[in-house]
Formats: sequence, structure tokens, C-alpha cells
Amino acid sequence: MDRIIISAKQQPVINRLHDAMTQALAYAAAIRDNAQDDQQPIPMELVQSFTADYEQLVSILTEVAS
Repeated sequence: MDRIIISAKQQPVINRLHDAMTQALAYAAAIRDNAQDDQQPIPMELVQSFTADYEQLVSILTEVAS
């Protein structure tokens, strides 16, 4: 397996992003659980807003990976 090399400057920022994304996944799971428990879906507009945020995140990271 190839080793991923990250600069010392980037390491803490990447670690924080990883932590934030891990936490975001936990929040999303909690939202799902609550919606299922309450039998009430969240608005699709909210899902679309989150989708746009993540698409922007991926776009930014893809830009600097090239």
C-alpha cells in the first residue's frame, strides 16, 4: 500500500476536516433516526442544501488534488 504524504502544515487542517466529517456523519445518522422514530421526513430542500455544501467541499478538495 502506498503511503500518503501530507505536509506538516496540512496535517492539522486535514485532521480537523476528518473529525468534522466524522461528526457530520454522526449528526446525519441522528437526523435519520429521529425522522424514523417520529415518522416524519425532513424537507427535501434541507437535503439539497446539504448536498450542495458537500459538492462544494469535494470540488475544493479535487481542485487541490490535481
